[in-house]
Amino acid sequence: MTIKERMKKFLPLIIGIFILIVAIVFYFTQTNKEQTAWEKSDEPFQQMTTTTEEQTEETGKIMVDIKGEVNKPGVYELTGDARVKEVILEAGGFTKNAEEKQLNLAEKLSDQQMIYVPNKTEAEEMEVAGEVQEESQTEEMIDINAADLTELQELSGIGPAKAQDIIDYREENGPFETVDELNEVSGFGEKTVEKLRESIKI
Repeated sequence: MTIKERMKKFLPLIIGIFILIVAIVFYFTQTNKEQTAWEKSDEPFQQMTTTTEEQTEETGKIMVDIKGEVNKPGVYELTGDARVKEVILEAGGFTKNAEEKQLNLAEKLSDQQMIYVPNKTEAEEMEVAGEVQEESQTEEMIDINAADLTELQELSGIGPAKAQDIIDYREENGPFETVDELNEVSGFGEKTVEKLRESIKI
């Protein structure tokens, strides 16, 4: 077989290899371009994600959103050490329906904080809801001067033996005068008393 015939025989293979090489080079070139473009497009995003704390430190300013019963609700820029009273003044002061008793005017503001000024009706509803919640929590607490053996065992970590110790103590020494007096009961240490403090009442 002559050299010319051999060339004709392997020509399709050579062309195929050449096309493959060109395709590979083109692929990697495009990939690098896309990656570079992505990195460039990502720079503004990274700049936008600068933390609020860093922005506050750099500018010394905070942004506060105030809503409700003020004359000009909205978002206001204030100094980093501003108080509630200042943002209310920026918002044009209270309306005639505002219930300012619900606010601590001396409270220091923080960046992104939202202040809501209720009207008198809303304030009354909030007070009633707070009282109901407090009463509910109080009712759920166990009176260690009145609870029987079964009721005392409803307390976390209190079994029959410890419940009986509480009953024996109050029978011998009279009613508990403070929660801390539980420390005097056999088997009750400071950690146990602290753990039970939110669950019991006198």
